Amino acid sequence: KEFNPYPKIPHGMSFSPSEFQAEQIKNLVPKLNLKEINLENYKKLQSTTRKKIEDLTGLNKNLNFKILKTKKYVFKEKYIRKRIYVSLGKGRELPIDLLYKNTLNKAKGIMICMQGTNSGAHLSFGEIRMPADPFKVNAGSSLALQAADNNYIALSFDRIGYGERKERKLLKPSELPEIDASLHSIALGSSLLGETLSEVYTISKWLKSEYDNLPVWCLGYSTAGNIALIAGSLFKNEIDGVCIGGCVGFFKDTILKRGVTAHLEVVDCCEWFEQDVFIKLMAPRPCIVIAGVKDHIWPYKGAKNVINAARPIFRKLNVSNNINLIKGEHNHTYYPNLMWPAIDKFF
Repeated sequence: KEFNPYPKIPHGMSFSPSEFQAEQIKNLVPKLNLKEINLENYKKLQSTTRKKIEDLTGLNKNLNFKILKTKKYVFKEKYIRKRIYVSLGKGRELPIDLLYKNTLNKAKGIMICMQGTNSGAHLSFGEIRMPADPFKVNAGSSLALQAADNNYIALSFDRIGYGERKERKLLKPSELPEIDASLHSIALGSSLLGETLSEVYTISKWLKSEYDNLPVWCLGYSTAGNIALIAGSLFKNEIDGVCIGGCVGFFKDTILKRGVTAHLEVVDCCEWFEQDVFIKLMAPRPCIVIAGVKDHIWPYKGAKNVINAARPIFRKLNVSNNINLIKGEHNHTYYPNLMWPAIDKFF
């Protein structure tokens, strides 16, 4: 942005693409808003809304969970870590890590722990592999360790384009880790959001079957928080609650005012939904949102607007305590001291 060899733009003219796109969204009212809802029809409306979002994202519920190889060992002298190499389809293999303390039968539930736009899932285990990792771990990235310390089973996996699943085959890959997969997914009739949701659905469905229907929650900050929220909103039988941070705010105030996330951009998404619809689809299940007052992307004041739009459906269902917005005093970061006490209230 600093280097501009071109003539000064005439007064009153707009040359940047974001300016005409800002005009396009000004008066846009999403078709899926669940504003007019009553107790007699809310289940039906939720169902049709979920189906439309699944179609828009290109969700695939037909992936197969096949275990190829497992390795179990003691981790950091006090945890049991189980690495599972899984195939979800041809050319689609990935490592999944389970972590817990003591015996499995004492676990209160299962936490799917996802990382945002960071180096990889290893951050959930407090592992340092890349130059910026010490800062992330010091800030509280170790979601899996935290979950195990609170007597939950933690599951963590690298999202598409990150960590061990970083793109290494394409000629001249883009600098942003997920942008190639995102645009290629759209070209193939899906979306990166849909592909990621497909994996979360398949994993959470396996967890329900494997662990005798223990409660399964989805956790994540930033981009991973968005994915956790949308997964929770769609998969009512597989995900029992979500706790997310640094990821809630209306699109016009957040993702459309900065560079792409590559995950939330879905064809026609702004025409069909805004973020409050995902909170509404969580009802009556628990939805905990943490937002920092100094967050430069998803600030607390923006999250409050979304939560306020979604609260009425929780009130109508007499589950007002199941929607919870927690104020963080810092920036776009982890808040483990706020997250775990809020989750424990539901167990």
